[in-house]
Amino acid sequence: MTSDSSSSSTSSSTYTPLLALPWWDRIGPFLTALVEDVTAELGVEPRSLYPSLTPFVLWCWQTKGLDLDRQKMFRRSRIESFVINGMPGMSRGTKNTVRGKLLRVSEVVITEVPTSPLRGIGRSTPTPPYDAKQRAELYSWARTRGTATARRDADVLLALGFGAGLPTRELLAVRRQDVTLDGSAVRVRDSRRRTVPIVDDWQPVLRRAIETLDHDDWVFRAGRHSAASGQVADFVRRTATDLDIRPARMRSTWLCGRLAKNTPVDTLLLESGVQTYASLDRYRMFLPLH
Repeated sequence: MTSDSSSSSTSSSTYTPLLALPWWDRIGPFLTALVEDVTAELGVEPRSLYPSLTPFVLWCWQTKGLDLDRQKMFRRSRIESFVINGMPGMSRGTKNTVRGKLLRVSEVVITEVPTSPLRGIGRSTPTPPYDAKQRAELYSWARTRGTATARRDADVLLALGFGAGLPTRELLAVRRQDVTLDGSAVRVRDSRRRTVPIVDDWQPVLRRAIETLDHDDWVFRAGRHSAASGQVADFVRRTATDLDIRPARMRSTWLCGRLAKNTPVDTLLLESGVQTYASLDRYRMFLPLH
């Protein structure tokens, strides 16, 4: 594994794993973009991912000869191979911890949808948005849930994903009191505090979904007692669908939609919680959004 040297607890640009230093100019930009993309979805601090991701990416790139490509690197079989062959001398507990983090990242970045080639060293491909056919399939999925409660939760999931671009962690944290009465905006209370306007088409959906909720109720799956990262995946799994239903892709669709409508970049940075212009600019590769 790597040791690291850093003078900042928040800026990934100052993180330099010592054992990877000779190759950091090559793999550093790829890792930085990857960490920035997945931290919100996973609900973790960026620096907590580098000790696991850095040796894995270095092993894939240097030992296995892979391109800096998320889809190729973060296959489950590749992760298992790294844990078995790329972590000599590590304890079983350490291996389990690293494998768990890598698999969580894999769940966010791996998709069946083909992606465009990388544009130069270190430029990674963000999670692709849903196309029109896929969006229609998700709308149908939400309408055909077996109970009123399941239909309501499916509506909320899509409304906060497609309508506000909230990643999983933020979506799970929304309570009734955080949504305006008319369903036109949602307040995010975590470290990226902000108010996000809801896309017009999703306002009536969200408004209907919150009508019967109490002030402190969670908006998604109102009966739960806490917010845990696997609750969206658990809800989707219970519906026994083969569709790829993930807030990460809904967020990507929302971002692309806002870019397609020429939303001022500074406004979109505030609404999305994204921290850099470069991070937003990478989504332009998916435009026009079909």
